[in-house]
Amino acid sequence: MDILIIDDDAVDRMSAIRTLRQSELSLDKIDQADTATDGIRCAAENGYDIILLDYQIPPSNGIEILREIRGGNDYSTAIVMLSHSNDENLALSCIEAGAQDFVMKSEITASRLKRAILISQERHSLEQQVRESHERLRYIAERDSLTGLRNRYFFDEALRDAITKNSRSGEQLVLMLLDLDNFKKINDVLGHQAGDSLLQEIARRLENPIRKSDKLCRLGGDEFAILVYDLPQLEHVRLLADRILKSLEKPMIIQGQTVAVTASIGVATYPLCATDATGLMKCADVAMYRAKELGRNRVQYYSHDFHQKMVSRMQLEFDLKQAIQGDQLILFFQPQLDTHSEQLVGVEALIRWQHHDLGIIQPDEFIPIAEESDLIIDIGRWVIQAACRQFSQWVDAAQGTHIHFSIAVNLSARQLKDHALSEFLQNCLKQYNIPADLVELELTESHLENSLSAIEMLNSLSDTGVKLSLDDFGTGYSSLSHLSQFPFSILKIDKSFVQSSDDEKQRTLLRAICAFAHSLGYETVAEGIETEAQKSFCQSLNVNRLQGYLFSQPIPAQAFENIWLQGTI
Repeated sequence: MDILIIDDDAVDRMSAIRTLRQSELSLDKIDQADTATDGIRCAAENGYDIILLDYQIPPSNGIEILREIRGGNDYSTAIVMLSHSNDENLALSCIEAGAQDFVMKSEITASRLKRAILISQERHSLEQQVRESHERLRYIAERDSLTGLRNRYFFDEALRDAITKNSRSGEQLVLMLLDLDNFKKINDVLGHQAGDSLLQEIARRLENPIRKSDKLCRLGGDEFAILVYDLPQLEHVRLLADRILKSLEKPMIIQGQTVAVTASIGVATYPLCATDATGLMKCADVAMYRAKELGRNRVQYYSHDFHQKMVSRMQLEFDLKQAIQGDQLILFFQPQLDTHSEQLVGVEALIRWQHHDLGIIQPDEFIPIAEESDLIIDIGRWVIQAACRQFSQWVDAAQGTHIHFSIAVNLSARQLKDHALSEFLQNCLKQYNIPADLVELELTESHLENSLSAIEMLNSLSDTGVKLSLDDFGTGYSSLSHLSQFPFSILKIDKSFVQSSDDEKQRTLLRAICAFAHSLGYETVAEGIETEAQKSFCQSLNVNRLQGYLFSQPIPAQAFENIWLQGTI
């Protein structure tokens, strides 16, 4: 047994040594220290089975030394406190501070000291077992079971502690939020087991670029957080973010499949962006979603200006939910004219939002919000029903006269996930007694998914008898092979080709697009016509229909009726 005696009184040390040798304990080594400094050093440098510590060692007291030793050797040694005092409160204070026993020097005998040492060792052993059990439970509580990284519980505690510490030291703290791009698609295609394997690989890769002092946590799902401490310059944050994105560049092999993964990262800094944990988290979250909006696979740094835009956007999303129920959505209508006769042959229904405070809001501002929040399903159905209702009123007003124009409604690619859309459309056609061949559904080429489910939904819609139109043709990914899979009968040529037709290269391209469309039997619509020259050129190409501000802007239903339908209904 190795023992250290810390006592500034040489007589008391000699007495303790004599008593130890009389105690029949198996003694290997007895070291002595007559100052607090030496005692703490010896305890740190050597592994003792027992430390006998005097309570009075000027200028410190035994409790201060006890705490210093406990802080240095992580409770690896049992400690018996010795004192001339018989104060029970003092004895209790020593036990509470971490001593295993308290013995008065006047009561020390060989048997008493032996018993105190053996009991202290046993008590210390039990304390160690409890402490180790607690540490194991704490490890489990703070670890993510899938990836082995720290979890959300640990992150919340670490973030609060770091802000408290940095508020005193004045140092900066950086929070990086990382969210995988399109992770849901991986789960949907390969399954959740593959998704779990991917998350494990991501966790392993993310550990490489960060420092040991930084904290990497998995917050849940495919979201990770990194707390970056003590960076000398903020420029290093950019370098770290670049290393993180680079660590994900190499494709991963998951269950025999090659998977490419990117991430969007939002960065916020304490105290520049926020002065509390909740605020800093919000700032990083705002920045991360901005990174996704800008195209994903990038880093976005928080700014107050952008935060205000995000707050406005969230308010707009909230208002949009109310608008659907509050009769704030309206339809405007824009005519489509026959190329040669310039008579009305079609009308496109275009949604507008009559906001209670902001006035008319254009679809470019709120449709992306609706698509992200899945409000597009309800809005899309509203547009179909409202357009059918308005068209039926025009049909009824015609009093049996043949309607010579069709109505077109825009459809979001997200609506193709609405499995009941085809049935809803059929019910609207039946409810308003509208011939299906007078209704057109327009889908934007650049947003169209070349997936089996999308093709099945388009075929289902086409089977109702309505016509399908491919909008903004020429700007997306369509090719002959793609077009052959979709049941489109109408191609709307994107206005960018029409409006740049004064350029010879663009004129040549527009000619080729029209020749391609006509050779395959597609009906063509040129949109965005604003000048007589553009109209004349499109007429020379035998485009079937013309649409644009040269003829009319989108206008309310009554105005459309007054201008375009007078005399015909």
